[in-house]
Amino acid sequence: MNNTKNILLTMIAPILWGTTYIITSTLIPIDKPFFVALMRGLPVGSILLLYYKQFPKGVWILKSIILGTLNIGGFFAFLFIAAYRLPGGIAAILGSVQPIFCIILSWLLLKEKPNKKSYIASIMTILGVALLVLKPTGYLDPLGIVAALIGAVSMASGVVLTKYWGRPVNNIVFTSWQLFYGSLILIPITFIVEGGIPSLNITNIFGLVLIGVLNTGLAYALWFNGISKLSPTQVTFLGPLSPLTAFLLGFIFLKQTISYIQIVGVSIILTSVYFSQLKTPSKKTLPSVEG
Repeated sequence: MNNTKNILLTMIAPILWGTTYIITSTLIPIDKPFFVALMRGLPVGSILLLYYKQFPKGVWILKSIILGTLNIGGFFAFLFIAAYRLPGGIAAILGSVQPIFCIILSWLLLKEKPNKKSYIASIMTILGVALLVLKPTGYLDPLGIVAALIGAVSMASGVVLTKYWGRPVNNIVFTSWQLFYGSLILIPITFIVEGGIPSLNITNIFGLVLIGVLNTGLAYALWFNGISKLSPTQVTFLGPLSPLTAFLLGFIFLKQTISYIQIVGVSIILTSVYFSQLKTPSKKTLPSVEG
């Protein structure tokens, strides 16, 4: 019962993340990915950090910077680069290959050796991505594709390292550390690459508040709570809820279309993600076959 509750609560996070693309394209169409990434993490991270007044000490200062960069700073930056260059559904589905990278990293750090299903899932993922991006007509921005994939690697690394290192404080405080320290790296990049703070209207500000409070503060608190109580593969298995949400919202509100070849690619990727999380039963638990 508790495990089901943890899974259901953790599910909310990727569903909220799936709305990020439509919020970005409709409410914050300013094409400033580093600034939007900075504003998504730093304000809510600062508020939480000042409210709880618990700061990392010793080695956890460095760990907070590393985890924050992987889970927040780097991931946010690449996510918004992809969001501004690709349809929301495409960007989200490319990011959903994260479980494959999680499997590899879990093997290296957590000694969770992948099984045959994991290898098959990896091949399926590569095939699915190829069908998704190599469509016969139309154009997908190469930089957007690369950014989405790098974002997936960054997030997978953060998931596995979070599980590997654990957490020395409660979930909300731990989230505030990563939001704050992970956003700091974006400050110089925003000013150097994008020239600082752009002009914003009330709609832009409303969009930034939405992704800051709901898609970041609430979503990451639920996500890190799930990481602490579920296995890395259980957590990443929930990832496809994000692209499914993005596809649905894009189809309903933005009238985005997708080719038949891309539909096949999406189906293969989602199937591979699910397939990669299935545990191979031991001989003792295999059902008997009666003839």
